Amino acid sequence: MYKMPSRTLISQELASYLNAISHAHRIRIIEELYTGEKDVTSLSNLLEISHSSVSQHLSVLRAKKMVDQRKEGNRVFYRLVQPKLAKWLLEGIEFIEAGFQSQQLIRNASFQAKMLWGCDVSQPVK
Repeated sequence: MYKMPSRTLISQELASYLNAISHAHRIRIIEELYTGEKDVTSLSNLLEISHSSVSQHLSVLRAKKMVDQRKEGNRVFYRLVQPKLAKWLLEGIEFIEAGFQSQQLIRNASFQAKMLWGCDVSQPVK
């Protein structure tokens, strides 16, 4: 039986995990859930995308156990399994900011996103 080296195995798992969040809508869903659980309708309104699209993105996140759900009557509420994921993604903003220092539009959008997603904009994300 072939044993996969640990670095290869972990690299493949990490790539699969990152692939699950490598869509703008899924990143936004993660950040919106950081502030608390929400149902599909709320997420659909926040993201301004269809109910079915939100459900498809949540399905990808659920498959990787990034979000969990609970039912309340007819409604299903979603929450982050590990809220640190949202903070980690916010830290990623620093990487794109460095590449766009000359573009005011990106800097302004970055600042506004951090504020909306609950990041303290007075100091770097830790």
